[in-house]
Amino acid sequence: MTFTLLAISAAYVVVGVLLLSASLTSPLAWWLKAAAIVVTSVFFVEVFFATKGLLGWPGTGRLPARFQLLWTRVVEPDPKVTATGAIYLWVEEVDENNVPSGVPRAYRLPYTKPMADRSLKARDEIMSGNPQEGTADDLTENETPQGGSRPDLPDQAQNAQPGAANIDFDQLKLLQQAQRVEFAPMTGPLLPPKDPQ
Repeated sequence: MTFTLLAISAAYVVVGVLLLSASLTSPLAWWLKAAAIVVTSVFFVEVFFATKGLLGWPGTGRLPARFQLLWTRVVEPDPKVTATGAIYLWVEEVDENNVPSGVPRAYRLPYTKPMADRSLKARDEIMSGNPQEGTADDLTENETPQGGSRPDLPDQAQNAQPGAANIDFDQLKLLQQAQRVEFAPMTGPLLPPKDPQ
């Protein structure tokens, strides 16, 4: 992983130096040269944030449709330090025969009380020696309760004050990708039928 990060950084430095040297001697207008330098600099920052996934940070993407839950950690929201809380899942995707892929991944989900309770219950089952299987489905419009409040969204999103400017863009990104996640006891792998003899 470190080699990959060093290679990406070196590639951007080389491209930046080439752009700078070509810009200084070209007959283009100064504002075009300045714009090219600014755009290149912006991409340095973009690469830094895009490569965070290579460093082992939990992903915020979509969970696999079916997976084996290996472990979970719930971080409660703390309004004193404006921490929104999170639920971290370590999962391994399973195929149609209930066989794990062998490649575990970490995911970060927005904190909700129902999801936290389900995650802690699944963790307790794992500690008791009962492997847990998880399913993740997309939320549909008809899953929003009548009162307008959604139990799948964090309390901060439901209780936002009109005109308040407290926007957590990471939390907003997580909310846009919200999935319904359920846990159940892991079933064994599906075996092919035996030959009768």
